[in-house]
Amino acid sequence: MTALIRYEQARTALAECHRVDEVKDIRDKAEAMAAYARQAKDQDLILWATEIKVRAERKCGELLRAVERAPGNRTDRTSYEPVTKYQQALNDNNLNHMAASRFQQLASMSEEHFEAAVATAKDTAGQVTTAFMLREAGKARPRRRLSDADKGRLEQLDQSKGTSMLIGYARMVLKAIRASDALSAKEREVLVVLRNEIESALHQEEV
Repeated sequence: MTALIRYEQARTALAECHRVDEVKDIRDKAEAMAAYARQAKDQDLILWATEIKVRAERKCGELLRAVERAPGNRTDRTSYEPVTKYQQALNDNNLNHMAASRFQQLASMSEEHFEAAVATAKDTAGQVTTAFMLREAGKARPRRRLSDADKGRLEQLDQSKGTSMLIGYARMVLKAIRASDALSAKEREVLVVLRNEIESALHQEEV
């Protein structure tokens, strides 16, 4: 009964959160509680703590997806270069790009798929792990099909010679993506980080 009360309280608190720091606080406390529950071999506590942890990660991902990628006014670098609002949100909450990517992958799942995956994890493993949920998220991710225009640009890139190191590496990444039938969770994380860096670089060029 105590575990159920804690679970309901945590779910209510999570639903009322509107800031990344609030959600991350719940996530971190749930993670610590799950670690304690495993040591105590308290299965009920493991179930609710791991579920709350993953739900908090999903909520954190939802909030991060809404943060603008454009540079904000605050800086945290010695060179005083503008830091994107997204990067500032990560800095303020001690989040790295890999963790932020995982949370946003969870947020990309439909409500129905997420709830079904949570139920499956609890029934089959006795706990809800981020790794399991990320595998489920990957199953629902549609493969992007290249337009004819994109295919033409890629062909031109493949045929270009004497290009910079950046273009050379970009060519290899593109070939690897096109050759892959399905991306792993780690590969998706790396591509999200790469996407964020590309968006930041392009924005700096525009301004």
